Amino acid sequence: MILLNTFGINRTTALELAKETSVCMLGFKRDFIDKYGVNLSNKLISELVGKIFEVQCERVLTKRLGYEVRKEKRDKEPDLFFTRINKPLEVKLTSTTSAWTGGEFSKRPFDYLLVSWGGNFDEFFMALVHLEKKNWKSNFESNFYGPSYSAAKLYERKDKIVLLGSFEKTPRGTVKIVREKI
Repeated sequence: MILLNTFGINRTTALELAKETSVCMLGFKRDFIDKYGVNLSNKLISELVGKIFEVQCERVLTKRLGYEVRKEKRDKEPDLFFTRINKPLEVKLTSTTSAWTGGEFSKRPFDYLLVSWGGNFDEFFMALVHLEKKNWKSNFESNFYGPSYSAAKLYERKDKIVLLGSFEKTPRGTVKIVREKI
């Protein structure tokens, strides 16, 4: 179970992370995508949002917490590492409102910061949760590499900490995340 104070990330900090990421992405969109008419896939844009988000996490969390929080330097390192408490935090981003995709062959359990972004880079959902390999639904048999973790599964978790956004049950009974306009 994750405790809010384990990582020191609260709603105020999550809002700052979202706003700083939004400012950077809007600048990138204006100076690159719009200016040059470049078409990027949602997957690539999500990768960019993720890298920018990690940079903002390193900067903002180090400042707010008063000790170094490092972002990954290599793929085999955790996305974020909290030096004072000696704990890693993985960040998973999605542009959907239904699920996150992970790494099929990741063997370690992690605490996760699950993020969904949307709108004009001005809508975010964020939640902290601890996930084990068994929590991820493998899609390998259907020829899709990444396992998924659904919004419905997150909704059911009693130990999650929702920092931004909420959940909505659709008329069909499915659960989707609702991003918060920042």
